[in-house]
Amino acid sequence: MRALLQPNKNKRALSNIVAYVLLIAITISLSVMVYGWLRFYVSEDEVETCSDGVNIIIRSYECFKDSRLNITLKNKGRFTVDGYVLRVHDREGAAFGIYTFDEAGVVIEPGEEHFQNYLFNDANSIQDDGYKLSTVTLVEVQPFMKENNGEIKCKAYASQEITCLT
Repeated sequence: MRALLQPNKNKRALSNIVAYVLLIAITISLSVMVYGWLRFYVSEDEVETCSDGVNIIIRSYECFKDSRLNITLKNKGRFTVDGYVLRVHDREGAAFGIYTFDEAGVVIEPGEEHFQNYLFNDANSIQDDGYKLSTVTLVEVQPFMKENNGEIKCKAYASQEITCLT
């Protein structure tokens, strides 16, 4: 009788092992997918910390019904900023801008203000896939300074929640 019960225990142990292997395989698959998704949103470049005297703020903004967004930036730091990256988002409550409006910016001296006009539903000026923004809910500006070997983007950035609708 005991010999007849033994094969059932082996089958139960085998099914538990198969279940654990499947669980591990699913976990690894999901982690690879999540890593790929996060890598899309997070830059691989190492971003350096800005000097204490680097500070650009969004002084003011104005939205227009023809999909224009006017932004005035001010350098409240002690150093000249060689340019900035300006990003926006179209989702309320977003923590960072995903659509890039401007990657070059202009040189802004300490205390100086810079005014720029952007057309936010022009698909060609935002990204290559032709997506048009119908709303802008966040503006983010990140300064950079140039050194002999090129641009250095800083961790210091300013963001402003806004509401621009077409």
